[in-house]
Amino acid sequence: MNYVVAYSPGNGGRAALAAARLFSSADVSLTVCTIIPEVEGYPNTSLWRAAAEGLGEAKSFLGDEVNAVYITRTASSPAEGILALVAELDAGMVVLGAGSGGSIRRFSTGSVTGDLLPATQVPTVLAPCGYHSEHRVRLRQIVYAYDEPRPSQPVVASAAQLAVRHGLTQPILVTVVDGDRLGTMHWEQGEVQLIGSTSRTDAMKIMCNVPVPTVVVPIRDHASSEQRLSAYHCITCEIEGRDLDPEPACWSCGGPTVVTSRPLLHTSGPLPDKSKVTPRKAPAANVPGAAEASRRGAT
Repeated sequence: MNYVVAYSPGNGGRAALAAARLFSSADVSLTVCTIIPEVEGYPNTSLWRAAAEGLGEAKSFLGDEVNAVYITRTASSPAEGILALVAELDAGMVVLGAGSGGSIRRFSTGSVTGDLLPATQVPTVLAPCGYHSEHRVRLRQIVYAYDEPRPSQPVVASAAQLAVRHGLTQPILVTVVDGDRLGTMHWEQGEVQLIGSTSRTDAMKIMCNVPVPTVVVPIRDHASSEQRLSAYHCITCEIEGRDLDPEPACWSCGGPTVVTSRPLLHTSGPLPDKSKVTPRKAPAANVPGAAEASRRGAT
């Protein structure tokens, strides 16, 4: 698995490196990338030189025990360059540092974060300004903070996947968001906060007072995350099926049906295909020709 680390010299870049180091392991490699503006017609040697010097500092900061590569890319904007690299590498996560002007151990959003969060399809780690972890400390604990009526199942699944990927033995802690409480919690080295977010505003509201990195899991489609199904029975065909239509027709004969229940479906993927049902076969005596067809099949 590969994680992309967006790096630029300065406090924000160093905070991103410190946060990314938490996730480094034998199974996770880091691609530390500096994005410079595209210049048509000729290469801007001063920008390339500055990027190379900055990546040299990044390599010294992380050290040789971290599995990482260091590259420079050009793009029309930093966010566009990061997204293109994530797609190219099929990366599992992006790591960003705080924008300039942030308070120490708090996250200040910049233009890159603002452009990236609404567009990315993978979790994004946001490191607060001035964040630093001990050199050998790795991810130890995930704290899932939520501000909805109940925890989001897709976000819980992402947290569990992250825990398995990094071999965590500690259970994931789940807490209701309280800005004052999160800000006064005692956070240990190696701990991160994890939140689900549909927008930049959601993320900033929850993470503004937290002094540790925050993993923002994108939540894209609330409409498809909960769907009310119609479970039905067709008297004519003696089969059962499910459909999103509140008054479903039989998938087999197209005739009327009797709705037996309306279960709530939780899904973060495509809506269910109404043809994907498990038919309940009727006894042969109720279906004309069934016994004769069975005898022909046997011969």
